[in-house]
Amino acid sequence: MECQGVSPAPFLDWLMLLAIDIGNSSIKFGIYEAEGLLHKFSVATWPDYAPEELFFDRFQYVEQKFVRIDKVIVSSVVPEVNETLVEASRELFKVTPTFVDHETDLGIKILYDPPSSVGPDRLAGAFCAVEKHGAPVVICSLGTATVIDAVDEERQYVGGIIAPGVLLMAASLHDRTSLLPKVKLRRPQGLIGRNTEEAILSGVVNGTASMVGSLVRRVASEIAGDKTPTVIVSGGFVKTIGPDLPKEFIHEENLILEGLRKIAARQ
Repeated sequence: MECQGVSPAPFLDWLMLLAIDIGNSSIKFGIYEAEGLLHKFSVATWPDYAPEELFFDRFQYVEQKFVRIDKVIVSSVVPEVNETLVEASRELFKVTPTFVDHETDLGIKILYDPPSSVGPDRLAGAFCAVEKHGAPVVICSLGTATVIDAVDEERQYVGGIIAPGVLLMAASLHDRTSLLPKVKLRRPQGLIGRNTEEAILSGVVNGTASMVGSLVRRVASEIAGDKTPTVIVSGGFVKTIGPDLPKEFIHEENLILEGLRKIAARQ
């Protein structure tokens, strides 16, 4: 889809960009040149990473595969990892990372109260959605938490909804009961579970899909009235939940990484 309301591409002061999305469950890395994504990979999020672990286990791979990294941009919802990341980036790339937050110039007015409490990942995703698809837009992230965000037609980030993600839902059923088993997340075979495992999977997968579909319709009505906003779906569980969502929902696999790239191009 053609971008709407996007100014001409600015001059880039980087040839190779490393975009990093530090989430609660995983850290996602995207290496970009001006033309687009070259490579991406992810690792599990551990708050106690030491700089040398990132040097040799992860970043050294980037250094070996690509000649150099000129700029590093980060969205992080795990502050414990931030200083380690700064040390690793300075040591390996000789670059101090830029962290996205509510003060970053996104061309979007933040109505959230207070603005500083909005997750940088939510802002990067909202910015990317608006740049690619215009406003109004509703963004649903299916990750550790299930998060729905809304940007109205005046490019105002209105706010959103936060609910437990599918893994948290499944884990809580096991942790807070005596008999319900721990299940490995997958798509259930049908709506009605024929055994306890299938019943739990149906509850968390089909339940999340139904919740998202209903909430998105209500959010869309609240921010757009009779208009139909674009709905974007992203996150680690899109492949699990996505098939049960409305067909018109647009799946954006790299929404936050792409948002970080677009933010870096504005700076």
